[in-house]
Amino acid sequence: MDKWLNNPTVAKLVALAIAILMWAVVHFDPNDSSPNNVASLYDTKVINDVIVQPYGLDERNYVLIGMDPLKVKLTVRGTKSALVSAKTSGYRLKVDLRTVGEGQHTLPLEEDLPAGITSVSMSPATVVVNIEALQIKEFEVDIKTQGNTAKGYKVGTPIIKPSNRVHVTLPKSQLAKVERVGATIKIDGEKSSIKNKSVKLAAYDKEGNPIEGAVIDPAVLEVEVPITNPFKTVPLQFKLLGHMPPGLSIASFKPDVEQVTIYGPQEALDKIEFIEADIQLSELKNSGKLSVPLKIVAPIIEIAPAKIEINIEVLLSTTRTLEGLPITLSGLGEGLKATITEPSTGKADISIQGAPAILDRLRPGDVDVIADLSGRGPGIYTIPLIVSLERFMEQAGGTNSITIEITDSTAATTPPVDETGDGGAVVDPGVHQESASPQ
Repeated sequence: MDKWLNNPTVAKLVALAIAILMWAVVHFDPNDSSPNNVASLYDTKVINDVIVQPYGLDERNYVLIGMDPLKVKLTVRGTKSALVSAKTSGYRLKVDLRTVGEGQHTLPLEEDLPAGITSVSMSPATVVVNIEALQIKEFEVDIKTQGNTAKGYKVGTPIIKPSNRVHVTLPKSQLAKVERVGATIKIDGEKSSIKNKSVKLAAYDKEGNPIEGAVIDPAVLEVEVPITNPFKTVPLQFKLLGHMPPGLSIASFKPDVEQVTIYGPQEALDKIEFIEADIQLSELKNSGKLSVPLKIVAPIIEIAPAKIEINIEVLLSTTRTLEGLPITLSGLGEGLKATITEPSTGKADISIQGAPAILDRLRPGDVDVIADLSGRGPGIYTIPLIVSLERFMEQAGGTNSITIEITDSTAATTPPVDETGDGGAVVDPGVHQESASPQ
């Protein structure tokens, strides 16, 4: 036994045991039920400005337009190690919008905290949300151009594909502010058309500011911007040349267009008021569609369309005679008077050929008969008559000319001396006289 106690190793172990026993006696607390204070392992922490995250809103029908507050003060408790290791982004507060509809709602906050951490308090514990219903409205797309083309070129109306109409979805209060839906395309210095350009659309208010959050369907469209030489739209004038085949007349004449667009230098366009389309009447033997090419005369470089289609109805002619039509004498010089000596009635009988329906509508006042006396002095003349008829009518016979006697009217203005003294005057007995102011 003495030998075991005298062993140095054993002596050291005994000394260590005695030391531990003495430390335990000194630190013993009879009021402490556990050997360690567990509470000293926990702590609290305040996290300011925790962002509130909404979820569950039916975004097809509603939009969240406001939430107050957006951030909340959160006090939490946990072990010191958990509080140290948790990141600020790990503290999340959520609000459930799955069951809310349009209007203002006060809703409780839900906690989503890191492991080992619990909430002590929130300030505030609820948020107020404003929900507004979404509405859809159709708009016509408006594409604007910005800048100027190359000198001498013009920009046409943009062509939008596949359609120029789109649907815009916004809260109803915002939708009422939409003034225009479209885009802007730059054309600075361009000499040729801009084709198949994809543009992203936006909704704008009346001040031209884009409205954020607008959902446009479709959001992107293809646009073509025509850029051409200067152009002008002018009416067509149909020039009827020659005569219809014997026994035939035009009953109806319906061109597919009444106007055409011409391209060329601006100074040339300014002088052109219409474009002529020549119709050779002798070639119209049957009803049907007539294709008429339009002649391009320099400096005009293009006419659109290049040819036109005319639906023409050709029928057998009938003849109608209008009797006793007044004759207008035009171009008679000053100081002259004219008397129609043949026909003695001073009137014209005109036979007119045309389609039955057209002749049925004809009235005497629709036909003008004119004799041109321009440049003629006193004398007797045979004057051809000019008969002005409506389109698709022809003179088929009747009075073609008249005999006119032109005299100096100044001789008749001074009455001869009345040798009888009764104050009488010589009166020119001429009849059928019409005069016109000199040309």
